[in-house]
Amino acid sequence: MEKVLEVEFESFETSVPEILEKSGLASLIANQKRIIIKPNLTIDKKPPCTTPVELVEEVIKFCKNIIPEAKIIIVEGAGGCDTQLAFKKLSYNELAEKYQIKLTDLNREKRVKRADERAKAIKEVMLPEIIFSGFFINLPVLKEHHEAILTCAAKNLFGIYLNESKPPGITSDYWSKNELHSKYGVMKAIWDLNLYRPSDFVLVDASIGQKGSEVYGEPCKTPIKKLFAGYNNFEVDRYCAPYLGIDPNKVEYLTYQ
Repeated sequence: MEKVLEVEFESFETSVPEILEKSGLASLIANQKRIIIKPNLTIDKKPPCTTPVELVEEVIKFCKNIIPEAKIIIVEGAGGCDTQLAFKKLSYNELAEKYQIKLTDLNREKRVKRADERAKAIKEVMLPEIIFSGFFINLPVLKEHHEAILTCAAKNLFGIYLNESKPPGITSDYWSKNELHSKYGVMKAIWDLNLYRPSDFVLVDASIGQKGSEVYGEPCKTPIKKLFAGYNNFEVDRYCAPYLGIDPNKVEYLTYQ
């Protein structure tokens, strides 16, 4: 497969299987026993702020067709609301029931310590054990970000982090990832989390796209009408950035070595 693949978006039902077939995903998951699917559900707002449940459904259908016996788990650790609320309001509960798959709130999962001297800021971190237990599929949406400039594949890993300073009992006024901004710095945090858990496969929803900011922005006036796929979060982000009018060389985390 090319570093990044794209297809024109017509519908989730037709375009998702098309790009998954072209990407060669089937051969990679053929012998997998567990598939971990990570959408962007940072808050309980509808797409294009979050990953459409319809896209996730098509990924599930594709995986089940290739490996019907594999266990499929949808994971997320929301930053701006209780993850369970995001699952409920964005129809993920119905999806899980339909396909008999598990929804896992990463903010409440058992964590294990990881360390990496290559990290720029987060030299040690506690991460959910479950994210290391299977083939990791990253399903971000393409948006502008008020601080990182771009939020796509690489920044979607913020969902695996949880502030050290407060336990998982999240309240409505609590942004559970804010240490990544205030303590470590967004750009370095993005880089570091991708060292600890790089994606095995990425599928980006750019059927619409979002401008202005990651949560309170607006849908692109002219929908991008694309889906993108790849295997490296940084390569995917570099490829996708220009579709929002962003120069990838101006996105700090994409310049790191």
